[in-house]
Order: sequence, then C-alpha cells, then structure tokens
Amino acid sequence: MDAHDYSDADDYIRLLNEPINVELNALAERVALATPRLTRAYLGASSAGDECMRKIQFEWLCSSFGGARQRLPFDRGHAAEATMRAQSSACGFEFAPPAALEFTALEYLKGHADGILIGAPPLPGVHLMLPCIWECKMIYAKGWRSLVKDGLAAAYPKYATQVALYQHYLGKLNPALFTAINADSCEVLHLLTPFDRIRAERAIERIAEIIAATKEHRLLERAYSDPTDFRCLAQCGHRDRCWKLP
Repeated sequence: MDAHDYSDADDYIRLLNEPINVELNALAERVALATPRLTRAYLGASSAGDECMRKIQFEWLCSSFGGARQRLPFDRGHAAEATMRAQSSACGFEFAPPAALEFTALEYLKGHADGILIGAPPLPGVHLMLPCIWECKMIYAKGWRSLVKDGLAAAYPKYATQVALYQHYLGKLNPALFTAINADSCEVLHLLTPFDRIRAERAIERIAEIIAATKEHRLLERAYSDPTDFRCLAQCGHRDRCWKLP
C-alpha cells in the first residue's frame, strides 16, 4: 500500500506544496499568461443564453481569463467533443462540412455549431430526423444528475438557448441531438431536443438589446446583487472588473 493517504487533507496540502508541484504549476501559469486569450470581435451564440446580460457584454469585449488552470476545463471540453465526434463517425454518422456550421446575424452575433448530422447508421426504435444540429458538452456530476432529472431546458437553459439559436439561424429545425459527457464517470447521454421557437425568438430579442446597449457604451444590469454570489465567484471571469464599475 502507498505510504501516503491521499484522502487526508493535511497530506494533500503537503503534497501540493512539494517543489515539484509548486514549480511546475507556476511555470504553466507563467506560460499561459504570456499567451493571453484574444478577445472576440463578435458576440458568441454560446454565451448568448447566460443569465447575466452584463457578463455577455464582457464576454464579447474583454478577455476573461488567462491562467493555465482556468483554461483546462475548456480544453478538456474541446478534446471530449473531438473524441465523441470521431467515435460517432466510426459508428456510421455523417457530418456536414465545417463551412455549414457557421452563421452571422444581427451584425455582431456569430455561432459555430459542433456539428450537423446529415447521415446516420441504422438505429432500431429511434426516429432521428436529418439533418439535425449536434451539440456536445462535458458536464460535472452534479449538473449531470440535474440534466437526467430535469431535462436540458431546466438544467442548462444557457445550452438550450444555444441549441435553439443554431437550429434557427442554420435552418435545421429538426430535433437536435444533444450529447452530454459526465466529466466524472465518462458516461454519455444523448437527448433529442425539439426546436423551441419561443426560446429562440426571446433570445434574439435579448441579443438585440445587448448589442444596442453595447454600441451605446452602456453597461446593462447585473443578474446578481452580491459579488459573493456563487455564480459570480465560480462562473464569471469578469467579477473583479464588473464590481469595480457602477
């Protein structure tokens, strides 16, 4: 048996403070910060469904993070998506070419779907209408349980809005295939997501409001009244910038 009990909190802290951890993690942070994330010159459909309209403005205009640890979840999600796409192709699914996945609307809104399915293998008992949007996300265990229990729109309204916008602007109104990967167990869940026209229309109205306010150099209201709200602390890379402003 290993001499160390890695479940022990004191031992865990000691290991984190070993030179090998301190130096390698510090080096990774320095390298990541030396190559900062570039801002996007557009409002991304992936952020358009966020609850906080001010956060959407910041996501559009400002770089939100640069550290190595902060980037890992995003990189892991992209890697998982690529793996799932390769697995799906090997199973006989066919995807539209990359040029078919992009759209631009409302002057500044842009989106890029993970995929559009244009062919599928025989699936007994499954009615998959093609072509359809394919969206893939990696989700932590707590969110996974919520997704299983409550469905996409209730558990992840931001993702539901993203899918609805892709369906609307890419003209693929068949039910989308939403693939969720459990980040802890690597279980995979596939959900058929019917087109929600009302959700798409409301999102488009909201996006138009955000674009108009931003063009007027006007910050919109925060969704939360306290900077210690967990959604500010854990889910927003603009917290410090935001709360220094009115």
